[in-house]
Parts: sequence; structure tokens; C-alpha cells
Amino acid sequence: MKKFYSLCVAALALSLSLSGVLADKIGDKAKPLNISEWVKGATAEAPVDVTDGKNVYVVEFWATWCGPCRTSIPHLTELQKKYKDKGVVFVGVSNETLEKVQPFVEEQGEKMEYVVALDKENLTNQDYMRAYGRNGIPCSFIINKKGQIVWVGHPMTMDKPLEEIVAGTFDLAAAIKADEMRAKIADFGNLLREKDPQAKETANALLKEIGKNADLLRQVVDVCYQAGELELLDKVLDQLASVDEASAQQAKNLRAQFESRRLSIKFRNALSDEDEAALKALQKDVLEKLKGDARALVSFAYEMGMQPNAKSQLPFLISLLDEADKVEGEPLQPSPEFFRAVVYYRAGEIEKGDASARKALEAITDEASKKQLGDYLNSMKPAAAEVKTEKAE
Repeated sequence: MKKFYSLCVAALALSLSLSGVLADKIGDKAKPLNISEWVKGATAEAPVDVTDGKNVYVVEFWATWCGPCRTSIPHLTELQKKYKDKGVVFVGVSNETLEKVQPFVEEQGEKMEYVVALDKENLTNQDYMRAYGRNGIPCSFIINKKGQIVWVGHPMTMDKPLEEIVAGTFDLAAAIKADEMRAKIADFGNLLREKDPQAKETANALLKEIGKNADLLRQVVDVCYQAGELELLDKVLDQLASVDEASAQQAKNLRAQFESRRLSIKFRNALSDEDEAALKALQKDVLEKLKGDARALVSFAYEMGMQPNAKSQLPFLISLLDEADKVEGEPLQPSPEFFRAVVYYRAGEIEKGDASARKALEAITDEASKKQLGDYLNSMKPAAAEVKTEKAE
């Protein structure tokens, strides 16, 4: 299930999915929400009207199955409480069914203390997500008291712009200019995908215009990576690293993730070809280049462990997860133990997988996350009969 893998390679998913020329722009008037059901905090008789000019509105698109969405829910609640008396209203919009969303919202309880609604025939998604070229969730839109959409992005990064919008200090002109640059980056991405010979010349002009805007540089990183332009990608990462200390660290992390991806492609091909010599050489290369990066180590071990013929590489993959355990810093969620369970299960080692699964789940305090991850591990666990048959053959 890709949603769990994505928890480990979030650095690759920059949450900014650009798709050509955007129909709507920052500064445009917000459209009314098309809602089929108000699940919490509003009713059909007393709906939320984001165009009324009475409040600042935050419209967030999410889903119950989305791991990053679950992570952002408590943060949205904190912001709603912080700005409740300052005229800010949060609305979470899902395109799932009431049968899916209502039990989830009830389970969240006080962790999800803001308005929750269901999209009507995906019309709200079209007016917001599609209109602004956004394909990834969670994604939030901030609407000011003039009814304009003034900010779009990941809900975990909205604190500063929301504070400025409420205080009346938000630079809308700068936001509009940045939005125009996003459209240029989208067009540049199209040139890259089409292998247009003018793409490199366009890249030089684009990077010069972007300068030290880290947000825009991360978007260029995304389109370069998606197009497989690795040489250009290195140049953009160099520019990102020059912005500030935080951006330098992010550029370093991204390089490691991209290197992990390149190595995984080589390793997967060697597995498919059953090329033992190549696999042995790659093992050394992987350890050398990924050592010290827990996220890259677990993502590599997970992806290779999911390959149909990866059982022969079990000791090596477990050694990568052991290395991830040694890396100091903020613990990964899910932990390396969780991925150790997956790798063991995929290799048919049920007892070892069960032991790792127990350790991984015991360390998770959030009950919703524990259930979700537990269900996934159960889906990975092979039946004992299957393992016996495989060993007999």
C-alpha cells in the first residue's frame, strides 16, 4: 500500500503537483462550497459560506485514508482554537462517503474540532484543487475577508501566512507574483517532459528569476525529478542549498532520497536478472551512500523487500533497517521496526515478522494510527499454509 511507503519518502512528495496553465490564480474570488453533507460544526440550515466576507476561511481537502492528513488534523484543531475569536473558520472537505467519514470524525473527537463536510459530486474539488493545479492532499486554501483566495499549500506550513492574514500584514502582491512564478514552473515542467531543446535555456532564466525563494526552488526540484533531468536537478539543489541553513539541510536530504531512488532502480534490475555479482557490488554501494540517513535506509529496504524475488536479500535488507535504528535524531514514524516486520513477512518469516510487528505497534500511542498500521501489517502477513507450500517446493 503506497500510502504507508509515502510516509517514509515524504521528502520526494513535495505536495505541489503542477499541471500546466492554471485556470485560477491567487487573488481571485473564492467560489462557494458545494457540499452534500455537513458532518460536523455546520448544518444544511446553517452552512458555512466562504464568500460572505465575514470571516477568514481555511478550506482543507483531506481523506480518511491519507496518512499526512491524519497527522495534520490535530494541528488544524490547534489553529482553529487559536483563531476562533479572531474570525477564522476552518472547513475540512472530503470526497468520501458519509459512512467512511462520520465514524472517523467521531473517533477523532476533540482532535478534530472544526467544521467537516462532504464534497458534492466533486464540484468543490474542481473549483479549488483542480482550478489551482493541485493534485495532492492534504491541501489548504486561505480565503481573506474580501473573499479572495490568498494562499494555497500544505496545512502544516500555513502558520505564518495565516497569522499575517489575520493581522492584516500579509503581502498579497508578493503572493500573486509567486503564483505567477508557479505557472511559469508548470510551463517549464511541460517543456522538460516534452524534451524541448529550449528547456535548459529556460531553466537558466527561471532560476535567475527565482533567486533565493526556497518554496519556488522546491517546485523546480519536483518537476526536474519527475522529468528525470538529474543533471539539472543537481544545479537546482545547489541553488536551494545556498538559501539558508534549513534549505541546505533539505537539499542534502533530497539528494539522499534521489540517490536512494537511483540505487533502488539498479538493485531492482539486478534482482530481476538474478545477477549475484551486481547485487553484491550494489550492497556495498547502498550502505556507503545511504548510511546515516534513516529515512533513505528504510525506504530502500521497504521498496526492495516488496520485490517478488527479494527473499534472497533478506539479511542485507534487515541490516539496512539495523543501520536506520542507529541513526540519531527525531524518530521515524512508522519506525524501522514496522518495516522490519514487512520485510520479514514478505520473506515468509512469520514468527520474526510477528515479533517486529508487536514492537512497532506497542510504540504507537495514537489509536487511529495504530489500527491503520496494524491492518496494513496483517495484510502483509502470509498464511502459514502458503509458507509451508513454498518451503516444500
